[in-house]
Formats: sequence, structure tokens, C-alpha cells
Amino acid sequence: MEKKAKYKKNPWLAILLLLVTYISLGWLLSTWQSSWLVWLVVALFSLLLSAIFSASWVEIRDRFANLFASDSKVFLVAVIAAFASVVIVFWLHIFAHALVVTCAVLLVKLDLQAAKFRDKQIFLLISVVSLLGLFIGWITNNIIHKMAIG
Repeated sequence: MEKKAKYKKNPWLAILLLLVTYISLGWLLSTWQSSWLVWLVVALFSLLLSAIFSASWVEIRDRFANLFASDSKVFLVAVIAAFASVVIVFWLHIFAHALVVTCAVLLVKLDLQAAKFRDKQIFLLISVVSLLGLFIGWITNNIIHKMAIG
């Protein structure tokens, strides 16, 4: 006879980690006094990351398998990978932040899947927490900066 767990997996710790990650990213962008275009790119990147990781694994696997269907696609992927590796090495400090954010999003996705959330719910939750974290980081830095000035 199999015993079933009496508790339900609770993803709040992973969601809190995602929020803190995006708060620190928002704070960092605010201290750099980034333009609105950089904020827009980061917000779109977070939404894209949410969309990618809220998709089912079967869809992701099929799309990646399609990239290696012909020689020309393999060549194009190799050229893009080479370019991406140069960009990663050149902007390592930015890539490190993107990697931490990606890992936090992946952790939330796995925890939410284990808690039986649907793909749309996962997308909405990750998107809202990500954008909220960016906003909290920005507003917190601006409040502290204004308090320090006067």
C-alpha cells in the first residue's frame, strides 16, 4: 500500500526568491540610471522568459528538435551560438544577472508544476512577480536616494 503525502507542495519560497531576484535587478538598473529603453528591454525579456518557461516541455523539445532538422539550420544555430558566446564573455557581468534570473524563473516553474498549476497560471504568476519585482527595486532605490539627498 502506497502512502500519499499529506501536505501539498508550496511554491511560495521559490516565488519569494524570484521576487527578490527581480527586486535586486530593478535596484541595479535604477542605480545605473538606465534609460527607459533598457527598462523596456528588461521587461520584455522577463515576459519572454515567462512565456518560454510556462510552455510545456514537449513543445520546447519539439521546437529545439526542429532547429536541427537541416544542415542550414544547424549552421545558423552554430553561428548564433558563436556570436552569443562572444557577447556573454564581453558582457559577463550582465550575463550573470540574466543567468540568476533565468534560474529563479526555472525554479518557480518547476515548483508551480509540482503544485499542479496550469501553464497559463504559471505564465501569469511569473510575469506579475517579475514586473512587480522590477518596480519594487526601482521605487525602493528612488525612495532611498531621495531620503539621502534631502
